[in-house]
Amino acid sequence: MLTKSTVPFVVTIVVALLVSVYMLLDPSEGLMRFMQLTSMSWDFKTFIMLLGCGYIALAWVSEKYLLPAIAKYLGVLHTWVTGNPKQKKKYKTVLEKMRTLQ
Repeated sequence: MLTKSTVPFVVTIVVALLVSVYMLLDPSEGLMRFMQLTSMSWDFKTFIMLLGCGYIALAWVSEKYLLPAIAKYLGVLHTWVTGNPKQKKKYKTVLEKMRTLQ
């Protein structure tokens, strides 16, 4: 969900992505001279695009499934090593109490 504070960041990322794709797939001759870009075969351009898409997919899967599991494991490991359970943040505790009072 986009909030008002994240819109400039998202717009910047989208514009950067579009400019990068334009420079990869079909840059103008003037831009090629200015940026000193070299010609590439369509096979190599496709390979680069697939690498980018694969990275995005890997990052999403990692953030959604892998990293939360690792964080949970590290929390258990921290509790086992130190003997102290992880403390909840105060605002989470207050929110839970407020929800139970309603």
